[in-house]
Order: sequence, then C-alpha cells, then structure tokens
Amino acid sequence: MKYQTEQIDRLASEFLNQKNNTQSRQVTLVGGGGRMGRFFNTHLSQAGHKVRILGSQDWKQAKELLKRADLVLVCVPIEYTVDTIIKLSTYLSPTTALADITSIKTPIVKAMLEHHRGPVMGLHPMFGPGLESFAKQKIVACPGRQTEAFDWLLSLMGNYGGELIYATPEEHDRLMATVQAVRNFATFGFGAFLAADRVEVGRSLDFSSPAYRQQIEMVQRLFSQSAPMIVDIILASPESRAAIAQLGSVCSRLAQLVQQGERSALITEFESANSFFQQAISTQYFNN
Repeated sequence: MKYQTEQIDRLASEFLNQKNNTQSRQVTLVGGGGRMGRFFNTHLSQAGHKVRILGSQDWKQAKELLKRADLVLVCVPIEYTVDTIIKLSTYLSPTTALADITSIKTPIVKAMLEHHRGPVMGLHPMFGPGLESFAKQKIVACPGRQTEAFDWLLSLMGNYGGELIYATPEEHDRLMATVQAVRNFATFGFGAFLAADRVEVGRSLDFSSPAYRQQIEMVQRLFSQSAPMIVDIILASPESRAAIAQLGSVCSRLAQLVQQGERSALITEFESANSFFQQAISTQYFNN
C-alpha cells in the first residue's frame, strides 16, 4: 500500500481553499458511547448532522443503523478496531465513507481498504476526550481512497479551530512511536519509579521547581487515563516497541556511566545530545 506525496500536498492545499459545505449528513458512530465518540457526536450534531450510535449491544440493528450512512466513524478501542471494521463492512454501501480515530494508522487503514470498497480515511485526533472543542487541537488525516468524500468532515474540524496535518499512515506511525509511545512509556516509567521507591510525592512538591511540578502533573494525567488504552498505545506498532527498546538501551548505558561516576563521559553524552537538538530544531520553533 503506497501513497503519493503529491496526494498529501493536494489534500492540504484543497482544504485551505475550501468553503464549508453545510449539507446535513447521516453519520453512524461505531462505539459512539465512549468519551471520544460522545465528543464527535456533540460536534457533528451541533453542525446539523444526523448522528446515530452503534454500540456493542446494537449489532442486531446494524443494518438499520448503517444503511444510507454518509459517514461511518469507528471509535472503538485499538484492540477491537480491525475486527470491528471487518464486521461492519458487510453492511456498508460502496458510497459510505469509512474512517477511524485510533492512534495507529497503517494496519487500520489497510484493513479499511481491504474490507470496504468505498471512501476510506484514517484520522487521529491528537487530544484526549476531556476537551470541549477542536479549537487549537491537531488532527492527523491519513488519506486512503476517494478522499473528497471527507471534505465536509475536514472542513467541520477546521472551522471549529482544529489544525489538520496530512500524512501517510506509515509516516504517522513512525512519528507516533516517539511522539506518543516513547513519551507515554517514559512518563509511565517515572511514575513507576516513584511508586517503587515510595517517594513522598506531596512533600517533594514543597521543594519543587516549576519543571518538576510539570513532570508530576504529567504523571498524574497519564495515570488518570485508562490503563488498557495507554498500554495499547505503547504496544501499538513494531516501530513503537523498537523505539522503546532503544530508549531502554540508551538509559541503561547512561545509568551505567552514572553508577561508575564517569563524569567526563556523561558530559560528552550531554553535549552530543545538545548538538543534535541545536541542529534539528531551531529556537524559533519553540518560541512560536
């Protein structure tokens, strides 16, 4: 499954020049009773679209809930997504647009393309369900097939203030290995260390700098989420697992230098990493 860069660029350009189409659509949210499903239900309904929910107990009504749907949006947890796509595909019209909102894209988009003849797109909202709108939030869009069928949905998210980023499923998963999986694992590891070492976290905050307080808040936010969801993100792809293994290798090497008191070697490692960041990311990017 290959995607042309020209297609990604075309979609981005077309979206920037597109006016919102306010025609009411029929939308079915599969797994729409979850928090992200409810988020999309609210905003699609507010925009004048007719939304129906297909939950885990509603498959006897699947034919009725899916027929004549302009869009079917799969909002189930990662581990159920491919099976759900296969199950619902027998009910879909070739004109129905099919999309998902999981945090892994390559196998999901592949499954949609294999089991559905109509329009396909992978979506990944880069935010949690606690927000009230798309405003200033990023949404990754991975084109699959007949992507013009999704123009109205992309416009809706953009008109609500969302920032659309176009990528191939492969690029998305490669970058998510760092952006999501490694980051969540590192935060998970820090929290697990605090628990294992029985650190007096509350008392430590009395001595904390703003940076430490932010780290503790990150740990709190992580552990306030669903454990299966976070673990599925960490295990989501071979790229994620390989990147986490590499992080473990680097940390183990640095920890050994610390244990051996290798000051000069640690300074060299620090300066090498700093040099990479100076070359890779400009100060202007952070200031913006």
